[in-house]
Amino acid sequence: MAELNPQRPTPVRAEIASADWLVEPFWPGIRVIARSDDGGVHTSPDLPGATDALRVAIQTDRAVVDGIWTAQPFGGEDRRAFVAVDLLELDGDPLLDVPLLERRRLLDSVVSESESVRLSPIVKHPIRGWLASWRATGFTHYVAKRQNARYASGGQNEDWLKIPIERQSGGGFVGRLIGTRERVRRIGD
Repeated sequence: MAELNPQRPTPVRAEIASADWLVEPFWPGIRVIARSDDGGVHTSPDLPGATDALRVAIQTDRAVVDGIWTAQPFGGEDRRAFVAVDLLELDGDPLLDVPLLERRRLLDSVVSESESVRLSPIVKHPIRGWLASWRATGFTHYVAKRQNARYASGGQNEDWLKIPIERQSGGGFVGRLIGTRERVRRIGD
C-alpha cells in the first residue's frame, strides 16, 4: 500500500448537535502513523517509545493505526502515551473508504489499552458534559467526525472538524474560534 499520512481536521467555529457526528478530544502532540507487520512495529515519524508500546498493544499481525504521541493528560513529558484515533489498514486490506464508525469498531478490537497505549474516547450528542470534562482536564479543542466519514490520507476535509472549547455565559461549553466575530455554524439533525 502507498505511504499513508494523517488526515487533518478542518478548523471551524461550530456547535455540534447531531447524532450523525462522533466527538473526541483534540490531542496535542505528534501525529503518528504506526505500521505493524508480522510482530514488528514502525512509526512515522520514528518514535522508539511509541514503537515499544505498540509492539505489545497491536493485537494483529498487520495493521496501520493513526494516533498521537502525547503527554496530555498523563502528567508531563516523562509520561507519554500513544493515543489511537483511527485504523487505516487491517491484515493488508485498506480501510480508507470504510465509514469511520466501522473503522472505530475494528480499532477497538485491534488495540489493547495499557498505561502507554490508549484509545481516544469517542462520544455522540449530547456532548456538553464531555466538553466540560475535557476542558477541566486541559483540552482546548475537540474534533467532530461525521460517523460515515472516509479517511483522506494527508488531506483535510469537512468530515473532520477541529472546534475550540469555550465556556458560554450560561455555564455550558461550545466550540468557538476565540477572537473572531464570524457566525457559529450549527450542525444538527
